[in-house]
Amino acid sequence: MKKYRTVGIISPSIMLRECEQIEIYQGIAHLERLGLRVKVVPSVYKGMCQYEGSAQDKAKDIMSMFADDEVDILLAVHGGAGALRILEHLDYDFIATHPKPIIGFSDSTSLQLGVYAKTGNSFVVGYLPEYEFRTPEGIHPLVESGLMDVLTGKHFNVQSGKKIHGGVAEGILLGECLSTISDLSGTPYYPDIAGSILLLEDECESSYKISLMLSQLKYNPQFKDVKGIVLGRFSECVDHPTQGSMADILADFAAQVNIPMISDFNFGHFRERYVLPAGVKYHLDADNCILRQLEDL
Repeated sequence: MKKYRTVGIISPSIMLRECEQIEIYQGIAHLERLGLRVKVVPSVYKGMCQYEGSAQDKAKDIMSMFADDEVDILLAVHGGAGALRILEHLDYDFIATHPKPIIGFSDSTSLQLGVYAKTGNSFVVGYLPEYEFRTPEGIHPLVESGLMDVLTGKHFNVQSGKKIHGGVAEGILLGECLSTISDLSGTPYYPDIAGSILLLEDECESSYKISLMLSQLKYNPQFKDVKGIVLGRFSECVDHPTQGSMADILADFAAQVNIPMISDFNFGHFRERYVLPAGVKYHLDADNCILRQLEDL
C-alpha cells in the first residue's frame, strides 16, 4: 500500500476567469499544512491563460514532474478548459515506464483519460486546490478526508446514490466529466471503455447537450461492453424548454441502458463530494448503491 508524500503541482488547463481573480496559494498552503511536500512547476504561475507555446510549456512541466524521482503524485491546480491541447506534446513511452497518478477533475479529465488511454496510468478524481478555496468556507471536510485517504493508500468504499438498475458489476472505474469525455471522441486519446464502470457528471450544460453527449457515448462501439454506470450530479445544468428536463434526459438514457446503474452519487461540481481513485478495478453493487475499490491506485 503506497503512501504519497510529495505532490507535483501542474497546470494543464487554462482558466475561464481573469488571472487576478485566481487564488491558488490557499490550496498550496493547505497541502503543506497536511504534511505534504509540494513542488510547483513554473506554468502554474504563468500559464493561467492561453498564450503562444502555452501547451508546450505545460506539457514540458508535466513531463518534468514524471521525471522527478522525488515526486510521488501529480496534482492539477485548477480546472477551466484546454487540457486537451496538452496531450499531443506528452512523452507516453516515458510516462508508461515512470507512472504516477494524476489528481484532478472537471477539465483535468482530458489529461487523466488521455494519459490513461496511452499508458494505463491511474488517476484520482474529485479534488483541485484552487476549486476548494473559491468560497469563504474553504475545503469541505469530506473532500479533505477523501484526499487524505487517497494519499495514505486507503481503498474507497462508500454507499451513496439511488438505484436505477440493480445488479452487480466489476470493472475499471473511468470518468468523469461528460463534456470533457465527449471532447476526446475521435481522438487517439479516448480510453477503451469496454469492461469499465463509468462515473459521469457535468455542470452548467443545457439538458439537450447532455442528451447529445449521452447518445454519443452510447453509440461508441465499446459501450455495449460497459459493465456499470454511476451517475453523479449534473450541477446547474439547465432544463431545455422544448427538449426536456435533466430528469427526463437521464431517465431516457437509463431506459435504453439495462446494466447496473445508480444515480445521485455524491460526486460533481459542488463543494461536498467524494475524492476517489480511478483507472483501477471496482465492484459496484447497484442494489445497495455501494461502490468499492478492489485494486490499489
